[in-house]
Amino acid sequence: MKYLLNSALFLFLSLHGLGQIMQASIGIGSSQSRIKIYIKPVTAVNGFINTFEFDVAISAGTTPIPTLSIIGTPAFGITWFADASFVEGGYRHYHFINLTNPSISIGAGVETQIMELQFSGSFNVSNNVSLVTLPGGGVNSIAWYIFSGTAGASVSGQLYYARSGTTVINNMSYLGPLPSSATLGAVLLPLNMLSLNIVKQGNDGIINWSVAKGHTDHHYELQRSNNGKDFTTIATINRSANGNTSYQYTDERINNLLATILYYRIKQVDINGKINYSDIRSLKLDIKINQITIFPNPVKEGFNISIPFANSSNALVKLNLVGANGQMIRSKELNTIQATNYYFSISDLNLTAGNYYLQIMVMDKLLETKKIFIVK
Repeated sequence: MKYLLNSALFLFLSLHGLGQIMQASIGIGSSQSRIKIYIKPVTAVNGFINTFEFDVAISAGTTPIPTLSIIGTPAFGITWFADASFVEGGYRHYHFINLTNPSISIGAGVETQIMELQFSGSFNVSNNVSLVTLPGGGVNSIAWYIFSGTAGASVSGQLYYARSGTTVINNMSYLGPLPSSATLGAVLLPLNMLSLNIVKQGNDGIINWSVAKGHTDHHYELQRSNNGKDFTTIATINRSANGNTSYQYTDERINNLLATILYYRIKQVDINGKINYSDIRSLKLDIKINQITIFPNPVKEGFNISIPFANSSNALVKLNLVGANGQMIRSKELNTIQATNYYFSISDLNLTAGNYYLQIMVMDKLLETKKIFIVK
């Protein structure tokens, strides 16, 4: 089976109780390599927007890695900041956040194109694009769709709406069931694979999968990756001789791998030598992302950062302070012990007041980007 290339827009909840709800959708753009992003209020919206943040993602295995750029002038004169792409959950992500706070006026139920984006190279978005909820905030704390201010996104109803060529599907996400997703295509498991789930128990990863009755598989190769792209076979499991359709494997001592997240997939080899690959599943390890703290924020002279690693090691942690234009301002290298309580000084930099971003890298992989505000 051909593995469909998937592209996703992940959305976050931010509801301020004003009763004005904003939904989102996605569509194919003006060429095969472009997508358009739309918003539509349930009730009329007229006022300032504080935060508009989203994340576009494609399959982590896409090569060559495309860049993603804004085409034309974005709606409402919004200036956007885009992080460097990073891999999580089997996807390569492109994160966008507004740097200006626009005033918008949109009637109830009126669809408005917010921007058009283009992938470089020969990347084709046709029938391969979806807006998928990222469960639990994700490893990099990019959780659903953020839209706050006069209006907010809501998870109580549909975050996404159907438009021409787009379908809303309940309980679709890359890690488990959640409210909904808007899709032009889908990530599919091989035809005879029914499920693939991974959980962490102590220092082990427990992988369970099931296949349909009457399958023609000869054996399964369990593959693991620490970047969602480069996979290595860690075990080979033969087809059950007694007709069982459920399988389990224990990946032992995974905390010792010095990774913050692991990715798994099943390579299915049938009796005729045909090969299929399952969807990719991810497993968080030794760090609690939602407990990373920066204080004080706003920042004047400097700030304390705490990254609570469960296991002490000498893994390299980089803290990159970048400006709104993406320019590197200061970089610090630490180990995981130092990163549990570190003071990042900016007193000598004479920075102008405004929004800045702290990129947190572990083992040269982007773990999270934190937004900080510097005051004079």
